[in-house]
Parts: sequence; structure tokens; C-alpha cells
Amino acid sequence: MKKKSISLFICCIVCVMSVCLSGCSISTNQPEKTKDCDYTVVEQTELPKELNEILEEKKSEPFRLSYADAGYLYLCIGYGKQVGGGYSITVDQLYETENTISFGTTLIGPKEQEKTSAETYPYIVVKMEQIEKEIVYLDEK
Repeated sequence: MKKKSISLFICCIVCVMSVCLSGCSISTNQPEKTKDCDYTVVEQTELPKELNEILEEKKSEPFRLSYADAGYLYLCIGYGKQVGGGYSITVDQLYETENTISFGTTLIGPKEQEKTSAETYPYIVVKMEQIEKEIVYLDEK
């Protein structure tokens, strides 16, 4: 009789623990998206002079930076030196949460026929209305 009570007690403890632990794994700590951001991809010739100089200095290494000017916010992601041409970058996500702006991109490699031996420095700059929030750069997909 005592063995059954101990076994039942242990079984109950294990069940309660498994329910508690599985409940913890379901929750996420990611902030909830409140809205998508409107943006424009900006060509190098349309950048503010100071931002263009900063990008020229940083382009050989991967970088993430933001720059505010005249009521606009510029979000920049660079992928550093790449061998060959034909790279492109897509904007996967650009949205606001309660306290942040989240920005994510993906570098897309060249097609086989576009490969060259030249060095390139792919980066993207998006321009949006200036918002005073922390910027979170999302990992590449």
C-alpha cells in the first residue's frame, strides 16, 4: 500500500512538472508588431553626403547603422567584401513594435553566369520617416 502511494505521488509530481515546463516553452518574448513601416530603397547618388562618406568607410566589413537627417531615418545594412558581382539584397521585414523598429534583410548571391572575380561591397539603405525608437536589426533568414 505504501509503495502505491509513493508511486502515485511521484507520478503526480512528474505530470505537474511536465505541464509547467511545456507551458514555459510556448511563450515568446518577442515584442508584438504594431504596424509595417513605409520605406524607400535609396540609391547611392540620393544619399546625404555625410552618410555616403560613412558608408564608403565602412563598406569593406559587415555593418548595421542608422542615420537621421532632415526628418528622415536611414537604415543601412552592409555585407562586407564579397568576391564577384551580381549580389542583391531584399528587405524581409521593416516594422514597428511598441518600443522598437525592426529591420531585416537577406543577401542573395549571384547566379552562376553572373559570377566574376571582381570584389563588390553589397549594402542596402532604406529611407523612412524619422521615428524616435530603438532599432533592432534582425538576423538574416
